[in-house]
Amino acid sequence: MKTYERLLRKFGKVYRKGAYVFREGETGREMYYILSGKIQVEKSTGHVKKVLTEMGPGEYFGEMALLADIPRSASSLAVEDSVIAVISEDTFHRLLRESTGVSLLLLREFSYRLKNTTEALEGMSRSWLKLLAVLYFIKEWPFPSCREALSALAAVTGRQVHEIMEIIAELERDGVITLKEDGDVGTFYRDRAWQYLEEGEKEG
Repeated sequence: MKTYERLLRKFGKVYRKGAYVFREGETGREMYYILSGKIQVEKSTGHVKKVLTEMGPGEYFGEMALLADIPRSASSLAVEDSVIAVISEDTFHRLLRESTGVSLLLLREFSYRLKNTTEALEGMSRSWLKLLAVLYFIKEWPFPSCREALSALAAVTGRQVHEIMEIIAELERDGVITLKEDGDVGTFYRDRAWQYLEEGEKEG
């Protein structure tokens, strides 16, 4: 109840039955967490609207706006009066910074959804690849094997190992890690990693 009240007080917004949270094709930089009510996700095919799914309290949607620079791929409609926490990009970064539990949950959830969304994977910016890599470091460091870590990150992001190696090199340039001569990760700077997340760096 305390968590609900905190989310409601800080981020809650009421959407009346029949109101759209957002429409297909719109741009936005927010994701949404349902506190109460029911949301229907629908997509237009010609003049026909197809219902993709319905979601209720405890579920979230719209996260692709934070992970990829692409328009909304579907519309979200309140099918009953609903209270939704609207989470901006800045708020998202604060949540990652302040709660390791939230960051792990989001990493797992985003990973699952991204692996099943080819369009999102193709549009995901390089900065968000680095974000996922940093989250992985925060949760898994020290690695039993750097090679296993690279493979795991490749699986999480849907990218090739050589692309992950490029991301690792960029993280070294950004001061988040240091690399040994053999290319293995020598040091992970946790404080710098949290600062990195908080800054919410953008590329492209």
